Amino acid sequence: MKKGWLRHLDFILVDIVSIELSLLLTFLVFYLFGSAKTFGYWQLYLFFPLVHLFVSIMLDTYNGILQRGYLKELYALFRLDFVIFSLFMLFFYFMELLPAVPRRLILLYFLFNIPITYCWRFLHKFILGRYYGHVKTTRQIVVVTTEEIAWKMIHTITQSAIRNYQFFGLVVIDRSMTGKKIDHITVSADKEGLIQYVKDCVVDEVFINIPDDPSYTLGLAKQLLEMGITVHIYMENTYDTLPNRCISNVFGYNVLTSTISPISFRQSLFKRLFDLVGGMVGFLAAILIGIVIGPIIFIKSPGPILFSQIRIGKRGRPFRIYKFRSMYTDAEERKKELMEKNKIQDGLMFKIEDDPRIIKGIGHFIRKTSLDEFPQFWNVLKGDMSLVGTRPPTIDEYQKYSPHHKRRLNMRPGITGLWQISGRSSITDFEDVVRLDTEYIENWSLDLDIKIILKTLSKLLHNNDAF
Repeated sequence: MKKGWLRHLDFILVDIVSIELSLLLTFLVFYLFGSAKTFGYWQLYLFFPLVHLFVSIMLDTYNGILQRGYLKELYALFRLDFVIFSLFMLFFYFMELLPAVPRRLILLYFLFNIPITYCWRFLHKFILGRYYGHVKTTRQIVVVTTEEIAWKMIHTITQSAIRNYQFFGLVVIDRSMTGKKIDHITVSADKEGLIQYVKDCVVDEVFINIPDDPSYTLGLAKQLLEMGITVHIYMENTYDTLPNRCISNVFGYNVLTSTISPISFRQSLFKRLFDLVGGMVGFLAAILIGIVIGPIIFIKSPGPILFSQIRIGKRGRPFRIYKFRSMYTDAEERKKELMEKNKIQDGLMFKIEDDPRIIKGIGHFIRKTSLDEFPQFWNVLKGDMSLVGTRPPTIDEYQKYSPHHKRRLNMRPGITGLWQISGRSSITDFEDVVRLDTEYIENWSLDLDIKIILKTLSKLLHNNDAF
């Protein structure tokens, strides 16, 4: 979690846009009524936002901005603008540090700025509420604690407006209370059903607050980490065996956080920007490829050009994946008949040789050259997938997972990945797939993504173990 004013860079940008718009309207009014020459004050477009940012950081005005209601927000804005107005008076008139600016220009600016900033902030809050109200974009967190502490935590948790967190479930471990309520929150599971509950649901993180039982806490943390779940422990004791430890703050509590993949905000941003650039290039290529191979697919096997299917993505989030159809339209029905030929044990993945469901000619060609994968660049642009990641399982495969298999879903699934470039045709043990995916997650870097992409391109050009 970013700290201080860095958490609210989006609100800073909203305020800067409001300032520039207010200045523009102010100068427009002055120009129309011929009250002053406005072209000589272009420096204000730079000066006003800098002063605003400085004062906002010094007064810590962005702290708690998500919790503020209509009246508190208006009061905070008046307080901020009063300080800034006083500084402007000091700079422009009393100390004469800057060229004189008409007082009525500054007054008109504030008359525009207060309502514009007020409206833009609440519009942004509304957009954030809609955006982070979706499971796809919100970190789902489960709290594991005792009944006594749960009563104390409920108010703090439900009053904490953390934009990308959603209090998903409450687990009480010292009593069987599943289905019962503590305050207004329904208990989701007990001690025995905890692991199954986390396995079956979309859970990103687990907050553990269990006093006086460090051995159970440590054992539970290891189980959850094995599933790829980020763990927060409300204790300041050092757990030397947990990886990537750091002290962080969740719902106002200091916790020891441990995760198998400690990707920073900056790294996540770079990876997403990398995906957007690559996704746009790939999607344009997919359109061109579809114009050529689409009619051929339809002639060989009448039906839709694209194949879509629900797959399981990051931490269990379902999404719809797209491919150029390389199989006959009854492929899914025939899959049951072919399960006995599956080379992967326990049905955790499906792989057979000489699959009879593949369209003769064009189907084999686009699979061998991986052209069928190109529509997935649309999934990359949508944020369901990444250029590099892990293979997204089908729903039936995911339902057969053991708890530790879920760790391979700790990151967004990818079009290519470490497993794909490691000779996937020769891998028949699903545990090897999990090992390779976990290795990628634990050692992720942008350099590693680039290396995997380059190796993928090399394999495609040589038609070697195509995807």
